Amino acid sequence: MKKLLLVSLLCVATITATACGSKATAEKGENTSKAEVTTSEETTEAETEAVSETIPLGESAKIGEWTVTVNNMQILDTVPDTYGQFNPDEGNKYLLITLTASNEGKKADTFLSTFPMEDDISAKVLFGDGYEFSQTNLLGYTKSIVSSSVNPLSSKEGNIAFKIPDSVGSSEDPLTLVFTCGNETLNFSIR
Repeated sequence: MKKLLLVSLLCVATITATACGSKATAEKGENTSKAEVTTSEETTEAETEAVSETIPLGESAKIGEWTVTVNNMQILDTVPDTYGQFNPDEGNKYLLITLTASNEGKKADTFLSTFPMEDDISAKVLFGDGYEFSQTNLLGYTKSIVSSSVNPLSSKEGNIAFKIPDSVGSSEDPLTLVFTCGNETLNFSIR
C-alpha cells in the first residue's frame, strides 16, 4: 500500500513538473517570436534604405567572393529552351535576367545554390512598396545559372527567372534585383 501511494505521488510530481516546463517553454517561444518580428521589421527597413543605392544594368559589383554583372532583363510570356519552353501560370509572366558571375575566390564555388546556406548568394526582386519575388527554378533549363559550379578566376553567363504577375510586368514602376550574401547586399536597377 505504501509503495502504491509513493508511486502515485511520484507520478503527480512528474506531471506537475512537466506541465510547468511546457508553460515556460511556451512563454519562451512567445518571446522569441516577438523578437523575430522586430528583427524582420528592422531588416525590411534596412533593405528599403539600401534600394536607393542601385547599380545600373551592365555595371559590375562585388559580393562575397563573386563579381556580378547584370547584362539584360526581359519580361516574357514563355521562356524558350532547346527542347521546348517554360510557361508561367495563368496571369503571370517570367522576368528573365541574364548575368555574368565571376568567381574571385581560391576554390570552385556554387553560384545561386538551389538550397542556399547563410553564406551563399541568394536573389530576389523588389517591386513597388516592398513586394518581394523569389527566384523560380526552371528545372532542366539549359541557360540557367542557378546552382552553377564555377572554378576560381573563371566566369559563367546564364539566366535566372522570376515568376511575376502580369500587373508587375506591364507596370512602369522600378524593379530591383537584390543579391544577398551573409551581411552583404547588392541592388541592381533592372527597370
